[in-house]
Amino acid sequence: MIRRAPQAVLIGLLALAAAARAGAEDGGGPDVAPPREFPKAVREAPRQEEAPLAARWMIRPLRRGMFIRLPVVDTDPNRGVTYGVMPIWVLQGKDDDRIRHIHAPSLTFNRYFRLNSTYRYYYYPAEDAALVARASRSKYEREVLLQYEDRSALGSDKDVFLRVQNDTDAGQRFFGFGPDSPRSGEANYKADSWQYRWGLGTPLAEGSPLHARLSQHYQADRILDGPVPNLTQFRVLYPRQFADGRQQANETRLTLDYDTRDHGATTTRGQLVAVYAEASLRGFMSSYDYERYGLDARCFRPHGKGRVFAAQAKYDQVLGPTPPFWLLSPLGGKYSLRAYGDGRYVDRGAASLNVEERFTVAETRTAGVTTEFQLAPFAGVGAVFDNPRIASTRFLRPVIGGAVRAVARPQVVGSMDFGVGREGLAIFMDINYSF
Repeated sequence: MIRRAPQAVLIGLLALAAAARAGAEDGGGPDVAPPREFPKAVREAPRQEEAPLAARWMIRPLRRGMFIRLPVVDTDPNRGVTYGVMPIWVLQGKDDDRIRHIHAPSLTFNRYFRLNSTYRYYYYPAEDAALVARASRSKYEREVLLQYEDRSALGSDKDVFLRVQNDTDAGQRFFGFGPDSPRSGEANYKADSWQYRWGLGTPLAEGSPLHARLSQHYQADRILDGPVPNLTQFRVLYPRQFADGRQQANETRLTLDYDTRDHGATTTRGQLVAVYAEASLRGFMSSYDYERYGLDARCFRPHGKGRVFAAQAKYDQVLGPTPPFWLLSPLGGKYSLRAYGDGRYVDRGAASLNVEERFTVAETRTAGVTTEFQLAPFAGVGAVFDNPRIASTRFLRPVIGGAVRAVARPQVVGSMDFGVGREGLAIFMDINYSF
């Protein structure tokens, strides 16, 4: 699992560019490779320099880039409020305006996890390639991550992905199994994980929107008591899920997808339909036998000036002997149901449906970058279950809310989502997740 880096106001989210895409990828969906062309809206973007007063205060143009004075405000439902500072250096290429390097150190404070220092480096050797390095350290948490993604490896139509990571995340929550797990079952746990993931993809024919991808993901986890006070210790509430020795899982996945989107992050039109099958074999670098099947379908349809209708449906099902809870199908969080924290509901299967309408309300140009500001009311519904045949509509969890989005085409989008469900308001901030 990947701990999300502290997020901030939207203009700072834009500057961090494409590296946070791994957080979305780790949420259970297949890797996909959208087309590489710059959208027409980018080629014809207005050239005048204009920006709100707040943006002018935060951003100082450099000769080939910009320096951003960024206050950090993270409101993750599971972690509580995190605040601090994040100075960001965004450096462009010598011959064009494309971003090549981003340096983003930060110093943040959370009342549960105390002081955290993080350094992030992003390198973009090509329009559809990115190298990400990240290291952080605090009293209870640490992370070292290296990731490389290239959607046109060696100038071909093949795509590659590689990530290695050591992560200790003390902000996770577990409420028990099933679609009606109560709030009273809440426990905080610390996940100590080593993992790597690689993937290779190719179109089924030259120029075809149909792709096949093979990927493998290995992780070794320890599940320990978390530091959040006023909650019953995890080992007391869930002794069978407590794992102070490392538990291994080695998953091999085959994904087939049909992808006509104009871009994977700043999407305005097209469809994605992806199906995947995955297996873990006990004894083959894994402690567990299980299979996983799933579907990820998305649709983007522009209509009217500056308006896009977006819809997403997800389904994930684990079969075979039941693995531990952190390998099952979760519901909740930015990537499935935006009124609940990550992993609020857990079972062998999960399904969700989300729709939203995106309105462009303003457009500005700052330090050579044109940014669209959007409002996006949304609604969704989801549920977890042991299997679809015994799923019940009475366990459906609805959500309604709205998002504020800032889009700098072709590759950068930041969003702040406000969702209301049966347990109140949840707020999520993220970058480079289209939907």
